[in-house]
Amino acid sequence: MTETIVAFGLMVIELLAAEFVFGRFLERKPYFYLRFFGSALVCLVTAFWIEIIYSLLTGTEFTYEGVSGWQDSLFKFIYYVVVFVMTIAAVRYSYRGSMWAVLLYCSGGYAMQHIAKNLCSLIGVTVIVCGLPPVNIWLSFLIEIAVCALLYTAIYFLFIRRRNPPDLKKDIRGKVLLFLAVIFICIVISRFTTDNPDRDVLAQVAESVAAIVNCVFILSNLFDMTDRDKAQSDMQIMKELLRREKEQYKLTKENIDLINIKCHDLKHQIQALRQNASEPYIKKIEDAVMFYDSVAKTGNDVLDVILTEKTLLFEQNRITFTCMARGEDLSFMDDMDIYSLFGNALSNAFERVKLIEDESRRCISVNVNASDCVLFIHIENFYDGQVHFEDGLPATDKDRNYHGFGMKSMDYIARRYNGCMTVSAEDGIFSLDFVFPLPVKGEKEGAEKVEAAT
Repeated sequence: MTETIVAFGLMVIELLAAEFVFGRFLERKPYFYLRFFGSALVCLVTAFWIEIIYSLLTGTEFTYEGVSGWQDSLFKFIYYVVVFVMTIAAVRYSYRGSMWAVLLYCSGGYAMQHIAKNLCSLIGVTVIVCGLPPVNIWLSFLIEIAVCALLYTAIYFLFIRRRNPPDLKKDIRGKVLLFLAVIFICIVISRFTTDNPDRDVLAQVAESVAAIVNCVFILSNLFDMTDRDKAQSDMQIMKELLRREKEQYKLTKENIDLINIKCHDLKHQIQALRQNASEPYIKKIEDAVMFYDSVAKTGNDVLDVILTEKTLLFEQNRITFTCMARGEDLSFMDDMDIYSLFGNALSNAFERVKLIEDESRRCISVNVNASDCVLFIHIENFYDGQVHFEDGLPATDKDRNYHGFGMKSMDYIARRYNGCMTVSAEDGIFSLDFVFPLPVKGEKEGAEKVEAAT
């Protein structure tokens, strides 16, 4: 009787522990630990009294295996369903969130616990097949605890810890109902097989493998939800950034055109002022006008706009900027891709260089060079401090809502044109490099004809 109580108590604890791991995606209510462990105690006591009542009514000991009839098997099926429902109620009482969210994560917890349970069953079958001495019941409990601990820890660190919760504002009822149906099937199959005393070793192996496959299906779909939601969220943010860049490009181009017109008019006015003002005063005004008349001329209108915009910014912040580029080499790229690529790259460089106190190191350089059928873009700047990388890209602590999307956007643009982007930060020099294969002349003309036709 003691072994039975421990076995089923351990099952309740394992299930609650698995649901606790998935609770990382939910917000905890006040007095969480009091709520959770209090609920766990209620679940254990209730499960214990169900076993006692069963034994009193039937006159037999409540055990996992062995039944006296279909009524006994049905009662045990209901028992496992009741235990699962009690743990769901415990999670619901301890965490904030909709009922559908709680059911989703409890389904994941059940799947994880059931995988661990069936791995232990496979270990037991392996012992029998190898002809080893039977495992002591208490040793089997320790093995089960160890397997659960290892599996839960591995799943947490590999699949849960760094994941954001899925977007539960969407309709997840279909997924949850599917998961619950799979769990229901697992419980039914478990009862059919376990309650059959004549099943052989092969049947036990098939039972465990089928249960593990079903539960892996639940977990893979649950984690796929988070990955898909993250990808969709990233895409929405990148679309929003692109929309902002288009608006910024239009505004910048209009401002630069307006500045050019004003500078042209001021030059004529300065000529008229020379008759009545001193030459040093005129020279001072002329230098100020020439500062705003420094329009880049690369042969690509979009590149000219972004370089002119950044040149004015760099001049105001005492940053030396050098650029060697032939804009015609970028003609194979979409205008907004050019603006986004150089805009993000130079904005990132500016953020790092403006923090440098030594003016001799406040430098940014751009080199666009075409060689044979390959275009090379090299952007370099000095930096102080440390550059931290996440997934191969530099991380930033600014604007967490758009964290790292500038780099991701540039990487996406590079891959869009079958190119590649590399980033390095060594010895105080940050380098950003792009390599693009240039389309041959025939392919380029054909693409232009198709675009014109559409």
